[in-house]
Amino acid sequence: MSEVVNLAYRTWGVREGTPLVLLHGFLGDCSDWSLLAEQLAADFYLIAIDLPGHGHSSNIPVAEENSFDVFSDLLSATLQQLDVKDYALVGYSLGGRLAMYHALKSPEGVEKLIVESSHPGLESEECAARLENDQSWASRFRTEPLSEVLTRWYHQTVFADLNSKVRESLMKSRLASNTDGNLLADALERYSLARQPSLWGGLGSASCPITYLHGDRDIKFQSIAHKLLESGCVMNIHSVSNSGHNIHREQPEIMAKVLRDALL
Repeated sequence: MSEVVNLAYRTWGVREGTPLVLLHGFLGDCSDWSLLAEQLAADFYLIAIDLPGHGHSSNIPVAEENSFDVFSDLLSATLQQLDVKDYALVGYSLGGRLAMYHALKSPEGVEKLIVESSHPGLESEECAARLENDQSWASRFRTEPLSEVLTRWYHQTVFADLNSKVRESLMKSRLASNTDGNLLADALERYSLARQPSLWGGLGSASCPITYLHGDRDIKFQSIAHKLLESGCVMNIHSVSNSGHNIHREQPEIMAKVLRDALL
């Protein structure tokens, strides 16, 4: 793990060719990409970023205002410090939302965008209910034991396909990498989907090709993927067999193949 300069990061592979920049989801950290990195490190230089409030970037607060803009600037500064000028960007869930926003705000250098199980934005009438839900969860993260909150978190519908062994493993890893519920609450509220600018309009005119991945058991994001394709927002979509919401954890070999096909 590098010293924290701007955002913290971890790298795999030899620095040759176009780097692959990876953004994890809520509650995660750069180690979430380890299984995928094992499949790709022989051919790619991978840079996994810890999001603000997570992992070794936990000392970097999520901005109270314009949080998506601030993150995009932090990412640009971190990549500049690493002397990375051109790169492919991969984002999962929350990381996918930040990746889409960044690719539209700061397109210079983003050669390709790969989005995994992520939402481009809500209709305005949906935002109030979503914000209320996220604020309710944030209150739990601030006031209740993390172990109890995570148990309820991973029993939400989006994680319904997880078996008990996988769910227990996820909760164990999350407890090991997250110790401050206040930081997580801030990230949940300030990066709320309800606060995210809608990206549907911008993605269709993005300067880089966009590939979208969803698990074949993830019905919600399967629907989003097809809407994105039909509206011309993405170049292509991939349904990954025997996978739910978290493809890179459940099917790293298959996801690695999809990435190879998209990037080589």
